[in-house]
Amino acid sequence: MSDTLDELADRFGFASQAPILRKYLLPSIGFALGPDSARGLDSSRLGGAAALPRAFEWPTNLGRPLEFLLQLNLSELSEFRLPFSLPPEGMLTFFYDLKEYPWGYDPKDLDGFRVYFFPDVRELRQQMTPASEYALAGASMTFWAADSLPTPGSRAGARLLAELETSLGSEPDLDDLQELSSELFGVHAPVEQRSCHQIGGHSNNIQGDMQLEAQLVMHGLYCGDPSGYDDLRAKKLESSCEEWMLLLQLDSDDEAGFMWGDAGMLYCWARASDIEKRDFSKTWMALECF
Repeated sequence: MSDTLDELADRFGFASQAPILRKYLLPSIGFALGPDSARGLDSSRLGGAAALPRAFEWPTNLGRPLEFLLQLNLSELSEFRLPFSLPPEGMLTFFYDLKEYPWGYDPKDLDGFRVYFFPDVRELRQQMTPASEYALAGASMTFWAADSLPTPGSRAGARLLAELETSLGSEPDLDDLQELSSELFGVHAPVEQRSCHQIGGHSNNIQGDMQLEAQLVMHGLYCGDPSGYDDLRAKKLESSCEEWMLLLQLDSDDEAGFMWGDAGMLYCWARASDIEKRDFSKTWMALECF
């Protein structure tokens, strides 16, 4: 990947800044969605039928069932590098309220999404989402190894831009930087890359600092206006907000038939320590759009 980064940095006018860019690289897993396949029910997939324990109690929000978002068979991901250690096997399953679309800035939104880890895939059985007009159609998933760079709006992105500006003597061209990042992410994609679906790595921020927002909301502070950020507790909480790591990024996808707001993205974050403990009960999801 080093040679590829050097080539892209040279092409986009950052040849001398390649060592700076390399410092900020994080490994991630890119994935593309395709037609629902005949692969086993325990394969990684978006929408359709979920593989769940027989006695699974379906999660709800405001009295209605959440929609099944996707499942990741972790044995399919074990060959890839990530900034954290996922279990080598088991199923990681995501649910989201596709009617209410919780944005994530309100502690009251926390019932609008869930993430479950099932360690033994052999114990899972097919379960259809309870009747819902919002349920996602089934889609297969194709994975590839990818390196990611931080984007403006993130904490790491702000540090990267500051270093690039110091090195260049002027503000970096954000369009060129975005093109470089996008091409780097898709280098090993086995299919044409249309959407930026991703596991781990740097998030593609559309609005603001999600690590701080996650930290504040998960400690009960409302972040839909400045009140949460101005709270006396916020400064102390901010000191450890970079423990939050991107677990999943799901982009809008015309071909798969879903869009997050106005061409936005859905993100799921978790603390590195919780991932290490295989505790996915304290994850946080956010929706950002243009």
